[in-house]
Amino acid sequence: MNRIIKLMFIYLILSTAVSAQTYDLDTYLELVEKNSHDLKIVEKQLEMADAIAKEAWATALPKISATGKYNRNFLESKLFVDMTNPETGESMTQEFKISRNNEWNFNAVLNQTLFSFQIGNALTAARQYEQLSDFAYRSGYQKIMSAAKKLFYQTLLLKTVAEVADTSENNARANYENMKQKFNQGLISEFELLQAEVNWKNEIPKVTQSVRNYQLLLANLKMFAGIPSADEIQLQGDLETHPEMPDKEGLDSVLAVRPDYLALDWERKLRETGVRAEKSAYYPDLQGNLIFSYSSQSDAWKINDNENKNIIGNLTLNIPIYLGGYVGAQVQKAKVDLDKTEIQLNKMKEEIEKDLNNIHLRLKEAEQRIKSAQSTLTTTKKAFHIAQVSADNGLITQLELKDARLFNDQAQLNFYSAVYDYLDAYFDWELAIGRVTKTAW
Repeated sequence: MNRIIKLMFIYLILSTAVSAQTYDLDTYLELVEKNSHDLKIVEKQLEMADAIAKEAWATALPKISATGKYNRNFLESKLFVDMTNPETGESMTQEFKISRNNEWNFNAVLNQTLFSFQIGNALTAARQYEQLSDFAYRSGYQKIMSAAKKLFYQTLLLKTVAEVADTSENNARANYENMKQKFNQGLISEFELLQAEVNWKNEIPKVTQSVRNYQLLLANLKMFAGIPSADEIQLQGDLETHPEMPDKEGLDSVLAVRPDYLALDWERKLRETGVRAEKSAYYPDLQGNLIFSYSSQSDAWKINDNENKNIIGNLTLNIPIYLGGYVGAQVQKAKVDLDKTEIQLNKMKEEIEKDLNNIHLRLKEAEQRIKSAQSTLTTTKKAFHIAQVSADNGLITQLELKDARLFNDQAQLNFYSAVYDYLDAYFDWELAIGRVTKTAW
């Protein structure tokens, strides 16, 4: 039963390219760029910046409104005027009808802000927010691409671990079958045969576990790129090579291109504009209006009876005198936000400098581990070959052969693990210097 389960897993991991779509890193990153939900969320920030820019311009552009109204008067409205009778000299009240059965009114108003500090600051803030959003998008894009690269190579690593485990199990099984033949020929003892059988069966759970881990990570890789979970895919790549050790980057050159730092710097500028915008409530503003007015009255259904038309222009100057301390509180809040952003900017600068140093140390350590693992792997391969020949000639025990095989398998995995750790640090390095590309390196 264990053998059947193991074969099923191996079929899943080693399915041929005929029935599975093959993805190298470039094609996988293209899918991530196209289908990533995280990236689509980041893109929405650019749309928000566009909306805010339109909103700011709306405060500066003229506004036109129109209203129309109809009144039906069911009773008459009268005007009473006290006057002197010219013939008798007596005081009298004269009654005048001032309403009609039907009244129509229409007004059109053009309103334009002619001068306002608030509008100027709003337009400046909109431009700054566009810059901030652009750098925030670049930062989000680079983080997603970097995460995709790591996920791709981590999946390759677990696939390699599964393949190494499978190879180790196949070798142990072949050795057991060989020992079984020798036992049947009376060349070895039953104890040696049992040792070989135990060594083989101990490898089977390792294969099952390694393939399960690979399948779980492969499912995450599909989801990250929007690949249907039911699709069979093959990853094309290896952990045999890695990029050269990069040179150290100066902090100033990194800060000049790193998008998340630049986004925060534009946020600081936006906060400065926010302080000025709140202060602008202390200053006067000038509004201009142009009004067209039309009205008519009629006892019949005629719109053009008893017409009144007029065009009115006016200017309104608003001068704040006392605002109850509200504006002062808003200015204070804006200054606090500015101070917080400046502190965050200084903190990020220090963290970037620390990350650059730490990542460079990780790269150096991983590079040394790769060299050491390469040397060890060469030695263990040679030792395992010698152990196989010796075991075939009865010069060493099965336990000694198992140890040689374990040393060789572990050395191979250590090499691949060292390469992955170097790539992991290298992708962090790309992200730290703000230069993540859609290629391996």
